[in-house]
Amino acid sequence: MWDMEPRKVLVGVESRDCDAALQYAVAEARRRGCGIHLVHVARPALFSSCALDDISVVDDELRRTDQMVLAAAQARVHALLEEQAALDDRLSVSSELSHGPVVAMMSSLSRHASRLVLEHRRTGALGDALPLSVTADLTVVAQCPVVVVHPGWRPGTGPQGTVVVGVEDLRRAGPLVTAADHEAVLRGAQLRVVRVASPDVAGAAEPWSFVTQSDAELVLETGDPADVLLAQAEKAELLVVGRHHRRHVVSTTLGHTLRQLLRRCEAPLLLVDPAASEGEG
Repeated sequence: MWDMEPRKVLVGVESRDCDAALQYAVAEARRRGCGIHLVHVARPALFSSCALDDISVVDDELRRTDQMVLAAAQARVHALLEEQAALDDRLSVSSELSHGPVVAMMSSLSRHASRLVLEHRRTGALGDALPLSVTADLTVVAQCPVVVVHPGWRPGTGPQGTVVVGVEDLRRAGPLVTAADHEAVLRGAQLRVVRVASPDVAGAAEPWSFVTQSDAELVLETGDPADVLLAQAEKAELLVVGRHHRRHVVSTTLGHTLRQLLRRCEAPLLLVDPAASEGEG
């Protein structure tokens, strides 16, 4: 399964209500010509038995809820593929019911994937519990790029969109821009490189040290980086930002900008490791 090339899109299936993640995964698989692997990590059962709320009656039979969640996701993906790409035999679908700590299990599986797709449900009006959430942890420890999708997202129908990438220093932005450029090419979209600068250098010219295959523009703005990127990505197909991969994390602490993007971004958010040499494009 995992020895397939191109690598599959890995989807974390948290519950039955994850349609945005499934729709994104199908669109991503179609763009890349690859399969989809659905994973639901079941919560541990005490003393090897199921809690009553983990069991449902279906057609007069007892069924494990976690099995039903995974089966529903797989049926939905098959339906989407049948509707959108019935003749494309590259788009295989597999599923896995796993047990154990969610972050550790998904991180381990992610090393085989091209993308890890997660649907992020915000906690509270301000997302106060976000730094401790599974989503926040996986954005740091996943061993492939991570796409975080808002539950309200649905694929656009326009002929061309925009991929926005946020950078800090244009002189060191090459790998991140290259990853975003690849996404723009896959979508036939325009690339917008956004750099948020301090007021004293906002008007200063800087060298464009990278070459892009897509139509690209550079935007230089001042202000809070999260606010600027959110405004630039308001109607974008994708927002791309950098993240720093860590193999072992006890407590994840996200920076202000990334916390705000996870809490407030309506567009799919792609997090890539600028230092990675493979698999982040």
